[in-house]
Amino acid sequence: MSQNPITNATTPPPPTVSWPNALQKIEDTTIVSDEAGLDDLRYAGGKRISIGDRTFELAENAWETLAGYRLLPPNLLPQLGRGLGGMVLKCITDCDRRSKNAPDRLRLFSNGKSRILAIAPADMVYLSNAETVQAVKEAMPAGISSENLFVSLTLIPTAFELQCYTEQISVAPRVGDILCGGITIRHSQAGVIPTAVLGYIYWLVCKNGMTQRVCVGGKPARTKRCKANNSKVPMLDAVLTQVSQAWQQLENRLAGIKELAEHRLEYYGLPEALRRRWSINRATADEIAAAMHNDELGRPEHLTEYDLVNALSRVATHNSTLAARYRWHLSMAAGMFAQRRVHQCPTCGSWYNETAN
Repeated sequence: MSQNPITNATTPPPPTVSWPNALQKIEDTTIVSDEAGLDDLRYAGGKRISIGDRTFELAENAWETLAGYRLLPPNLLPQLGRGLGGMVLKCITDCDRRSKNAPDRLRLFSNGKSRILAIAPADMVYLSNAETVQAVKEAMPAGISSENLFVSLTLIPTAFELQCYTEQISVAPRVGDILCGGITIRHSQAGVIPTAVLGYIYWLVCKNGMTQRVCVGGKPARTKRCKANNSKVPMLDAVLTQVSQAWQQLENRLAGIKELAEHRLEYYGLPEALRRRWSINRATADEIAAAMHNDELGRPEHLTEYDLVNALSRVATHNSTLAARYRWHLSMAAGMFAQRRVHQCPTCGSWYNETAN
């Protein structure tokens, strides 16, 4: 299975950039796409393939996708070498050995030279970065000034993650503890990851970050893929709606978090149901429990539900020894629990404010 290049990133946190510069960088990151038949690909040694008289090097994600289509372990052909590996690939091509989900035609996303960055089915619609950015711009609330947005951007050729927050939408659950609201947007113009829009909460003092699902009409918001013979309009409308809803729900989400500070925690440490739901191991659960009893503002007199949310987001943000994917899960767990006093979505299990939809 191909890995998610965003949640598995090992690079340090991205620097803060301005909103216009971040959007421009995303738009400027374009990749070239071509089509080829699955059976037209020939093994050329290492992690390379040839199509006709051209040879391409495959990025790790693209190589894993191709190996999955042919039901091969990703490391098999490179270990066999060009000669024997080519014979094996030709053999399985001739006998049409393939995954039941393998398409006949492929879309190959490249850097315009000789490196293929991603491989995907050719019969699907793919939104470019420029199209996605335009939908994000159109959905921005009129009252939010781009000059007041604090932005972090993770950008790779095939995908991006943009996180932003503003002090114009904020709340103080405790004296000296200020939370700001914003959004997270994830998109891949090569379809490597699903397009996702999430709520984003940022602690100014603790510098913690937390993500929350966006629910529309009582259901988790998703951008559904379209077949190539359909218009891109439904996907663009979905992105626009989700961004708009994410901004609209922020004030109610922050109010729900503030309410947690009024409810004492009735148990020590991490709730067992939450630990199992997000596969949090015992060592991390103990670290979260320790963080609940001592944060940047000192040791609390008594624990509240807000202390649990703060501890979850703190470990998710600052424990660099945890895998990025695991930290993402902790951030989502914090976002889910943070809305428990407001409303629970019966479909996705996350909490949101019903009046915000």
